[in-house]
Amino acid sequence: MSELNTGYMPDTVAIITAGNEVDGALQKRLQRAGFRVQQLTPGEIDQLRPGSIVINASACADNRGMPESLLVSKRLCAAPCGHIIHLSSYQVFSGGERRRYDEDEPAEPQSPSGREWLACEDAFNGLQNLTILRFGWMVDSGQDALLGRILRNFVSGEPLALDGRNSGNPVTVVDMARVAVAVAQQLASGAKAGGVYHYGSSDSCTAMEFALEVVERAQAFYDEERFAQFTSLGDEAEKRDRSIVLSCGKLRDVFGVQQRSWRQGLTRQVELWLERLHATPE
Repeated sequence: MSELNTGYMPDTVAIITAGNEVDGALQKRLQRAGFRVQQLTPGEIDQLRPGSIVINASACADNRGMPESLLVSKRLCAAPCGHIIHLSSYQVFSGGERRRYDEDEPAEPQSPSGREWLACEDAFNGLQNLTILRFGWMVDSGQDALLGRILRNFVSGEPLALDGRNSGNPVTVVDMARVAVAVAQQLASGAKAGGVYHYGSSDSCTAMEFALEVVERAQAFYDEERFAQFTSLGDEAEKRDRSIVLSCGKLRDVFGVQQRSWRQGLTRQVELWLERLHATPE
């Protein structure tokens, strides 16, 4: 049987890996779309196939990997890429206003991690073949991400401190991959639409609200009633609002990418995590 001709130009997408669940989700989605996929660690950029579209997921590792991600961004500027899709974060904003943050909002991060995210973006300054995708907070990108922490503490019965004040529009790994690959498909089909774009779920929530929904789904897998212990994180006297909800209209208008709710597929994600934790009853 002849190889499927998708018509993509280029037909290869290179993933600069994060070393977590993001890598596998991107690879599966790209292969399903018909791309040839090259996975490269941050130290393997010299093996990049010339002309490829690059999805730079390196900054999606934990915070300890950010210095290496900055080096990756700088090296990609000189690499023979057809186009670069750089995965970034809502953390480039300081938050503090009850409104949606669009792409024209000045990026003025107050946290160290936010400044590192912005430094990676700034390393591409002036590059023409660049698309930056800023995502809302990731809930399931690794063992220490929010979903895993909630379910580990639910199973063990230990209390967990969570933010019940500040809102955001969370993103799952699967949804991140869907969005990044949809953009890659259009770029490989001739779209000329570089720039900065935002994506987050269609409905915002706090970490506490997310956790309550997760626990409600998890309880369905047990015959006996189980309880979760959540406490409020931080000083309740803190008056500053640090909510950051992204406006995602530009991505929809340019690339046709529709927002989804973080609730979609949540029950299945919970089930898989419980199996991973050996917590599902026989």
